Amino acid sequence: MRESIERKIIKFLNCESSIEELKFLLKWISNEDNLKFFKDYISVNHLSYLAMSRANQEKIIKEIKDRINNKQTSRDPNFSFKNIFKYAAIIAISICIGYYNQINTSEKYKNNLVPDPSKVTLETSSGNQIILENLDNKSIKTDDQILIKKESKKIVFEQKENIKKLFYNTLTVPYGKRFDVELSDGSIVKLNSGSSLKFPIQFIDGMERKVYLDGEAFFDISENNSDVFKVVSNDAITLVYGTQFNIKSYKEDSFSEIILVDGRLGVKGISDDQEIINLKPGFRANIDQSNPIIEISKVNTKVYTSWINGRVIFRNESIDTMILKLERLFNVIITNDNNELSEKFFNATIMVDKESIDDVMGYLKEVYNIKYQKFNNKIIIK
Repeated sequence: MRESIERKIIKFLNCESSIEELKFLLKWISNEDNLKFFKDYISVNHLSYLAMSRANQEKIIKEIKDRINNKQTSRDPNFSFKNIFKYAAIIAISICIGYYNQINTSEKYKNNLVPDPSKVTLETSSGNQIILENLDNKSIKTDDQILIKKESKKIVFEQKENIKKLFYNTLTVPYGKRFDVELSDGSIVKLNSGSSLKFPIQFIDGMERKVYLDGEAFFDISENNSDVFKVVSNDAITLVYGTQFNIKSYKEDSFSEIILVDGRLGVKGISDDQEIINLKPGFRANIDQSNPIIEISKVNTKVYTSWINGRVIFRNESIDTMILKLERLFNVIITNDNNELSEKFFNATIMVDKESIDDVMGYLKEVYNIKYQKFNNKIIIK
């Protein structure tokens, strides 16, 4: 029953509910406990709907009734809906609650909906959203008329000769998942959970190959002596000359790190006046947000790159760092109420594709005597 309710809420947020489902929600939220579940679910799982999670019962009921009336008065897919929640207009992150854009076809309407945040998505240069997990290993053309081929957990972009302008797509991988993309020049980028990559649908000869990363990714870049490959992340710019390397650069982290596995590359801060530091294989560049100086150290690269094969290695990790990584890996929320753990450091190896968060917490309980409680996807360490 709970999963059925959550599906109905997601469909409501994505403006996909049928009249029957809207009527069900209208009756269901008349109960105070159900209303609380409705608002709590949105605030925890769908932060982009902040306005809805803060609305009172009367406003939510009014929105549902208006959607029912709109569906009953028009069956035309080109019908434009008006937003009833005018108070939500000041909240820019509200997506479905707002003015509805005119829809040309039902298929285009589906692509423009706010996708399920638990799905791997591709946003095209025109803003259309494609849920890649729904493609079932087939080829499609984007609105830029570029052919994309999906192969399991990977997409491949074809090379076209008549492209004269850069058009960017954005690949977003949610917590708990990994996904790969083969760029038009044959370079491979493996994205870790909670990451996004903005990249051209096709590189153009004579222009630098530039992509933008938020999160963590492993790059295997095809060599090109004439067109440099550049990765722009939150705290650093990486200049690549044909190589394999890993970048970890999440917005919420206080640092970025680049680990060179093979080949050669240069690293610099995001300021124009910072010099380029050349990195050798087997070394790590660490860039702290509060310190413009790039720290270089020799490391075991496997500790930082084994995640691409589903193996995550913790070595002398603090509890806060370990919690953050586990949240990304397993799409859970972990709260630490045990201040004594802040003085401890943890070692572990996790096979993400074979072990669940329950397995990991069981291991930590057995080895480190960590006590915890689990409620759905929320864990409290005591």
